[in-house]
Amino acid sequence: MKKLLTATLVALVMLCFSGMAVADSIAETWTCEVKEGKKVEDVQAQNSKWLKWINAHVDGGGITSAVGTTVVGNSEIFIFVDTYPNLATWAAAKDALDSEEGDELDDLFEEVSECSENRLWKIEDTK
Repeated sequence: MKKLLTATLVALVMLCFSGMAVADSIAETWTCEVKEGKKVEDVQAQNSKWLKWINAHVDGGGITSAVGTTVVGNSEIFIFVDTYPNLATWAAAKDALDSEEGDELDDLFEEVSECSENRLWKIEDTK
């Protein structure tokens, strides 16, 4: 439970920062663990490949992604925070990933991490 609380807190902090950068956006978060023998740098490298591919395969792009690591607590847990300009862009990204090439891209993550949870958030600026 303590691990989940820490991961959730880090996710919320990251969402606040991503929300400041992009108004009224959609954020998808994934709570994951680094696989044994791998490092968060391996995760970052795979995430960089994913980000370049997804922006090239979704009209308009504008998708950002970040990897959040724990400051205190279990250092094997991390989060992905993927931010989309709107729900339509998120849906287009899911469609793009639902392809043979997209499946191969997802397999890259399975080599370095295992994700247990994800959430989809609507981020709205406070006025």
